[in-house]
Amino acid sequence: MRRKGFTLLELVVAMTIILILVTAGMPLGERYVSRVRLRFAGMTLVRDLRDMQANAVCEDCFYTMVFVTNENRYYFREGTKSYAPSGAVRTERSLSRYAGFPLAVGKRSPVSAVFGSETSMRTPVVTMSFNSMGRPAGTGGGHVSFINAYDERVDVIVTPVDGNIRMEWVH
Repeated sequence: MRRKGFTLLELVVAMTIILILVTAGMPLGERYVSRVRLRFAGMTLVRDLRDMQANAVCEDCFYTMVFVTNENRYYFREGTKSYAPSGAVRTERSLSRYAGFPLAVGKRSPVSAVFGSETSMRTPVVTMSFNSMGRPAGTGGGHVSFINAYDERVDVIVTPVDGNIRMEWVH
C-alpha cells in the first residue's frame, strides 16, 4: 500500500524556494507601492486645483493655492494673499514622506513649484491663483513636481491661458 503526501525534505525544499522568490520580489513591490503613492499625490493635487478653480467660478472671486514646499504641504483659500487667517483655509493637504516635493523627500532638486516668476528655488512658499473666470491670475500658469524615493516624478501642470489642469509622468 502506497502512502500519499509529502516528506519533510520536500516541504523544506518547497518552502525555501518560496522564500527565495518572495525575497527577490520585495524591491519590486516597494517600487510599485511608491509609484502608486506618487500617482495618488498627483491626482489629489489635480482634484484640489480643479475644486479651487470651480469655487473661484461659482463664488465669483479669486482663490489661491499656497504651496509650502519645505513643509511638504499645500492649502487653498479665498483671496490672493499667501497667508491664511484662521478659518479661511478651505482644503489643506500634508503630503507623505514617500511622495512629495523633492526637498521634503530628501532629493536635491530644489525646483518643485513654478508659477510665473515665483519659484520654490527662491522661496519655500509659492502661490497660484485662479480668477472668477477660472483662469490663472497674476502669475499665470506653471507646474508642481512631486517625486518619490526612486526618482520617479509627476508634474501637475496648469496652462497659463485657459487654466487647463493635467498630470504628467516625467521620464
